[in-house]
Amino acid sequence: MKSILSSSHYKDLNEFLIKHTLSEKNPLLDSSLESTHTRIPSKEHQVYPGKFHIKPEELSVFFKVYYEDVFVRNRKEYLTEKQLSGIGPILVDFDFRYDYSVCDRQHSVEHIQDIIQLYLDELKHFFVFQENVSFPIFVMEKPHVNRDSTKNITKDGIHMIIGIQTDHVMQQMLRERIISKVQDIWELPLTNSWDAVFDEGISKGSTNWQIFGSRKPGYEAYELTYYTVATIDLSDNEFMTVPQNVKEFDLSTRLFELSAQYPNHPKFEINPNIMDEYNKKQSKLSSPGKTNRKPKPNLVVAEESDTDDNNISIYNITDAVTLQRAFDNILKQLKTDEYYVREIHEYTQILPAKYYEPGSHLLNRQVAFALKHTDDRLFLSWVMLRSKASDFSYDTIPALYREWNKYFNARPDGVTKRSIMYWARQDAYEEYERVKRSTIEYFIEETILTTTEFDFAMVLFHMFKDRYVCSSVTHKRWYTFKNHRWELDEGNTLRLAISKDMHTIYQDKIDKSLREMQRYEAGDENQIKIQNKVKRLSELSIRLKKTNDKNNIMREAMELFYDKEFIRNMDSNKYLMCFTNGVVDFKNKVFRQGYPQDYITKTTKIPYYEFDNIRFKDQSEQILKFMEQLFPIPTLNRYMWDHLASCLIGIKKEHAFNIYRGSGSNGKSMLTDLMSNTLGEYKGTVPITLVTKDRNSIGGTSSEVMQLKGIRYAVMQEPSKDAIINEGVMKELTGGDPIQARALYCDSETFEPQFSLVVCTNALFEIKSNDDGTWRRVKLVDFLSKFASHEEEHTDDTPYVFPKDKSLKENLPKWAPVFASMLVKRAFETEGEVIDCPEVIEASRKYRQNQDHLTGFINEKVIRMPGKSIGKQSLHAEFKEWFQGTHGNRKMPKLTELDEIMTKKYGLRNSKGKWDNVCIKQETEQDELEEVAEC
Repeated sequence: MKSILSSSHYKDLNEFLIKHTLSEKNPLLDSSLESTHTRIPSKEHQVYPGKFHIKPEELSVFFKVYYEDVFVRNRKEYLTEKQLSGIGPILVDFDFRYDYSVCDRQHSVEHIQDIIQLYLDELKHFFVFQENVSFPIFVMEKPHVNRDSTKNITKDGIHMIIGIQTDHVMQQMLRERIISKVQDIWELPLTNSWDAVFDEGISKGSTNWQIFGSRKPGYEAYELTYYTVATIDLSDNEFMTVPQNVKEFDLSTRLFELSAQYPNHPKFEINPNIMDEYNKKQSKLSSPGKTNRKPKPNLVVAEESDTDDNNISIYNITDAVTLQRAFDNILKQLKTDEYYVREIHEYTQILPAKYYEPGSHLLNRQVAFALKHTDDRLFLSWVMLRSKASDFSYDTIPALYREWNKYFNARPDGVTKRSIMYWARQDAYEEYERVKRSTIEYFIEETILTTTEFDFAMVLFHMFKDRYVCSSVTHKRWYTFKNHRWELDEGNTLRLAISKDMHTIYQDKIDKSLREMQRYEAGDENQIKIQNKVKRLSELSIRLKKTNDKNNIMREAMELFYDKEFIRNMDSNKYLMCFTNGVVDFKNKVFRQGYPQDYITKTTKIPYYEFDNIRFKDQSEQILKFMEQLFPIPTLNRYMWDHLASCLIGIKKEHAFNIYRGSGSNGKSMLTDLMSNTLGEYKGTVPITLVTKDRNSIGGTSSEVMQLKGIRYAVMQEPSKDAIINEGVMKELTGGDPIQARALYCDSETFEPQFSLVVCTNALFEIKSNDDGTWRRVKLVDFLSKFASHEEEHTDDTPYVFPKDKSLKENLPKWAPVFASMLVKRAFETEGEVIDCPEVIEASRKYRQNQDHLTGFINEKVIRMPGKSIGKQSLHAEFKEWFQGTHGNRKMPKLTELDEIMTKKYGLRNSKGKWDNVCIKQETEQDELEEVAEC
């Protein structure tokens, strides 16, 4: 890195620190001053302790010498800095502890983006933000996790700076709010509590902050890994975040911004709505004699000795009777609105042997994950299921409890309580129906006692909670699960079920009560009681047919059926593709039934069949012939099969932009039509203006981008001649990074693109950029064949001419299922990897060369010639003539750029302003002699 020390009178950091050391031996400083910086000592690593006092006005000099020492000379340093006593940036220190078996980082960039969004959502309650005032958010991580064998743990962490000036009362309030909500967005297999994850000392301001670039002795230093800038949009009161390139962050001039003592972050007015809470918190913190105690974790089962019948130690559960008694105690303490704990327990206990017998490890772990994330108290429900196994021992319960707290904090692949219900329905249908009826029965009885629309909605919810979900209460958007996926429903079929299915249940209950009433004499107390119940049930069943009552029930039901994670999870699994008869899982290479927790809404609209050479012989041969005629060169044919197969998988191993080029009647449209028939809703159309329109990014666009969520094959319309591509947008669409967009009447959403981007064209885009990042993505696929009937004349100079099949378009829908099975088979084999072929590489190279007019001119017209030279005037004149002859009236590149490329390739000009040992290449020998004479 470049040195910046010339402006400082200190030769290095050591000299600076010596002169600022708090010591009686230092005559330059009063040793009674408070330290502003410290050094972390270590005898093992020969790092000596130190306390230093650096005045605010000296910090700029300090960071210059610090930068020089740590980042230019690569010396290790171990400094911390005291936080500002008044107001300073919001600092967050995440301390993650995992079991020692964890070897890799458990959080991803998505976790970081989610926690930033959570902080921004909470900060809106704390401050009144101004629309044109932005602030930075810096995230720092170490390159690797730290596995500590002596303590048998794996440690990891994040340092985050939010560039808003605030005091430590506010920071503690913010910390408390985040802790209460972080478990809703983060699922990590932690062994420490969330309270321990968020360093309280940092929020209080009592703990020093590690200076960026410094480290603890023997450990790695934190690095800047994520940097974004946030600005409020007052039109919807939502933050807009613009991620920045961390590689472009200039530490030589901006290192101070990563300091806890940086004083120039923006300051915002405190939100009046939070002042009461702020004053109470401030008063509590300043009250003498009071200490803040951390809340003790609420254990599912007490691990102490028995004190009464309601407190059974897990060490004392040695048989089925004690286990049942312990869980009954939990059930007795449930609140009315915690009915789901009992219900999910009952569904769990009817799961068949494949969920608990030896060999069921993976399924049993899935059950544990689902139970853990339904309610922590369901630990004993998991134990009760495992206790049915032939090899179960009650002695293992304490060990299982430790596993429960260590390994089941993360939620894999969207497993929830609905998963348990679905497994029960699939594998124990009769028992599932029995449990379902018993829970519905309970809530029907509730409607008899207290008749409100909410009570009716609870009955409806328990009847259909495994089949319906509400994705938006505001927009009344419903989905129903059928045909292996979630289909948009708008709630109409559920509303109809109120007057049909739900009404039938009430009628059945009336009939059952009437039969029971016949057992008693007229006037008997029981007969009168049942008669009143029948009357009440009849009144209720009538309401289930009335429009207003049904509307009110549906309004209440929306809240119960609402799944806040549905939209975010919708079509987000990049390895799944839904067909009409099931789901292909490319990760596990299986075809299976669709599950609600797959969160799939799209479908190919065709069935899937495992490829069978004999069964599909005729159609597969027709498809192979079609592909061989389209791509008659074997290596290009192999590339296209791999490319098309990779489109089925949402994970892209290469960030490619495939351009299908060819004149008319060459099969481009037939191929994309075949893909459209094969992929159904997974194929999308991209407006060409998305990549040609002048814009900074695609983040501000709406429906045109949102419709790409979950799409696997995105085809753009043909561009007009001389259309100029927006390289930045093209990179965003193919880069795999999250895209933010907002559909019509919907909230802003961030999703990861899964699509392969394709354009069919006769005329190529104009690409002005010549950087490798752009051209690495461009894959130019030439459609070399020509399809013509006998009576047609063609002027294409190609050896690959085939007779046109006029019935081909009609065959595409028939081919689609077989083509899909062929692509799935290939995708299983290649796992989505596409290896370039010589034809695509060469076509793309020529495309780049043709677009890079300056380099193209030099390669074509300038040659090395010892003893010769070219002046600027001659070079420019030759280029102008060449460009006009080659490219007509198109805008000419800057001649200064031509000079730069010449200098880069042939060296600096001589004292006369000429490039040595080169000359202009002429078409005839006479011209060459004249040029030599001129030279």
